[in-house]
Amino acid sequence: MRKIKRFKISPRQKEILRKLLRGGGLLRQAGFTSEMEVNAYILKAFSLLDPGVVYEFNQDAHWELDQDSTIHKEMFSACTVTLGPKIETFLQEAQQVNPSRAIVAGTIILEFLKNAVIFITDLVREQAAKEEYEALEPQFVYLPPFGIAAPPKLFREAIRVEKTLAQKTLPLILEKLNAPKIDVTFTENKESLLPVYTTVFLVPWQKLRKKGKK
Repeated sequence: MRKIKRFKISPRQKEILRKLLRGGGLLRQAGFTSEMEVNAYILKAFSLLDPGVVYEFNQDAHWELDQDSTIHKEMFSACTVTLGPKIETFLQEAQQVNPSRAIVAGTIILEFLKNAVIFITDLVREQAAKEEYEALEPQFVYLPPFGIAAPPKLFREAIRVEKTLAQKTLPLILEKLNAPKIDVTFTENKESLLPVYTTVFLVPWQKLRKKGKK
């Protein structure tokens, strides 16, 4: 199991700003008067991140996640990524200003979570390539509630593990990854995870075909 606490992701404020600008008058309604002000707001959110990840490669299907599924028969990396609890106050403060500010804050946070997932997925791809495998697109076992903000395309069009199977396998994955090492736990009702902005996903591995073979 690999653990990375406070791993480095880029704020990508220009990319996030472009997305927010496509919201028409959203930024004006949220109380922003300049792009510089929005950039500063993005960086404020970035300063509150306390990201962590645990991930592990399930070689030769040692984890039997479900007897009736194909997941346990395949090779995959399982990953749990969180942005930490401090970023939640950023959204709470925005909600106290007005609904438009909350949309802006939620959008920024989800973009950060997307960037964290991409960062870890790239690490898995590098690991797979060294073993002459190809890492496929992530399959999400758990995604946080999106709230009022529109999720990034990565989450909106994501492959989702079937709901019943996800509910059955999520506790096992968190146990195998020792998720408490990065302070990820279930809520009291066991229906969601804390910190709020946490996601759990699988990255399947596929053997690379040799050139000249179909």
